[in-house]
Amino acid sequence: MELYGLDVTKQPYLARKKLLFELLEGAPLEIQYVSYTFELEKAWADVVHRGAEGLILKDINSPYEYDRSYKWLKLKNWKFQTVDVVGYTLGRGARSPFFRSLVLAKDGKFVGCAGSGPNDWELRQLKDMFADARKIPPPFDIGEEYTALDIKLRVEIKYYKHTDNGVFRFPVFQRIVS
Repeated sequence: MELYGLDVTKQPYLARKKLLFELLEGAPLEIQYVSYTFELEKAWADVVHRGAEGLILKDINSPYEYDRSYKWLKLKNWKFQTVDVVGYTLGRGARSPFFRSLVLAKDGKFVGCAGSGPNDWELRQLKDMFADARKIPPPFDIGEEYTALDIKLRVEIKYYKHTDNGVFRFPVFQRIVS
């Protein structure tokens, strides 16, 4: 990363931010400078109010790093929702005795699949529930094979946001609700 032929990667974050601000003066409206703040509680309240994705906290004295860094911390604005389990995809590898992901629906519409989150006890509990449930034809196409179930099972999911077609982004199983 250079500016006017000079390497700026070793400069601290706030110095690089100042250079960027000056560089973007008079830039087209499509290019926007993202400001920073030290008022974290206020910034987080704004993220939650706007339904934004979250915050990135940065060490203000850190040099630029090309890879993931412990100098940056992502705070995601997770959302939670209770949804219906309508089936499961087959497990692979260590999950082959159980399932790979839960197939989820809300108001009869497909909203995604959640594979991460359940602990060993919950995996066994869900597997037993699936064994007792009646298998049915899949109610919708999810782009892969799955076993559809006639089951009254609701779970809480943590997710990042919805895609444009209403599917959860980064869904994570939290708990069995009923």
